[in-house]
Amino acid sequence: SCNLTGLWDSTEYSVAIQCISVMSVFWSEWSRGKTASTEEKAPSEKVDLWRVIESSHSAGNRSVHLMWKPLNSFPPSGRILGYKIQYFPENNAEHKMTNISTDKKIILLLNEEAYIISITAYNSGGNSPEAILRIPSTDEKTSQVIETARTFTTNEEVVVEWIASEPEVTDYVVEWYEELETDPFGRSWQYVSNSTYWKTNKKNFKPFICYNISVYPLYGNKVAAPYSIQTYVQEKQPSEGPVADTGIPGKNEVTIKWKEISKGKRNGFISNYTIFYKPEDGKELNETVNSDVLQYRLKSLQANTQYTVYIMASNGAGGTSGEPKTFKTLKF
Repeated sequence: SCNLTGLWDSTEYSVAIQCISVMSVFWSEWSRGKTASTEEKAPSEKVDLWRVIESSHSAGNRSVHLMWKPLNSFPPSGRILGYKIQYFPENNAEHKMTNISTDKKIILLLNEEAYIISITAYNSGGNSPEAILRIPSTDEKTSQVIETARTFTTNEEVVVEWIASEPEVTDYVVEWYEELETDPFGRSWQYVSNSTYWKTNKKNFKPFICYNISVYPLYGNKVAAPYSIQTYVQEKQPSEGPVADTGIPGKNEVTIKWKEISKGKRNGFISNYTIFYKPEDGKELNETVNSDVLQYRLKSLQANTQYTVYIMASNGAGGTSGEPKTFKTLKF
């Protein structure tokens, strides 16, 4: 007999035997194989847990969206059968509630108190260590630990760097999602330890889409106030230009107004607007204003003259003009 050691847990093995006689140099054929599986053991790692807290409802309750990533330890300890979620008010540990989920997300309806939430994964061998997060009360104020943050892209990666005012904070969570994403479960996150620098493959972001990126400092299981920024990994010129509203012109002036381009059609950060205007049979002129300006008064116009005007919105990749409009200045 032979005792095979060093095998992986919860893994099926196939075993075969061959033999050789003392006086021979030739081995026999292999025997027919036998298969057997090693026993499962309890998961050895905590689940990767995160949360999104929605604002309070009218009744004082709020929805807490919990989500976690599947255990990716290798070799695996066994087949995960489910997840046990336990939660209780921070000042009343006896009031503990338990939910079981086979999914990797759950919504908890909590009141305005602070809560402690823990999640364990389980299989036939037992439970994993607890992953614990604290949900603050609705009136709790947290200080801003991160002073500033910036993001930039390379050929292959998206990078976020930040500066924290408290060097003793060593753990953070970086969260990112599309600006127009409304489902809290549509967010991605990653824990960062002993660093104020994070990077990920550029393929995790779509081009021409604005992303919200937030960095959350951690104090154990407590989550502090985030620092949030926006980024595009790649820009292209806007899908449409602004529509000009000429209003009622005067003799020598007119106020041009326009609306912001919808977020889904900006394809980048709008840097400025340029107003192009041209009198009939005359030379085209232009004025450029900052991206936060949505109206502009054109002065020194010729009286009793027809003008054509259009507006171009520009981002880092170029500009796109809206449809031209005409107006005529007054004679008197």
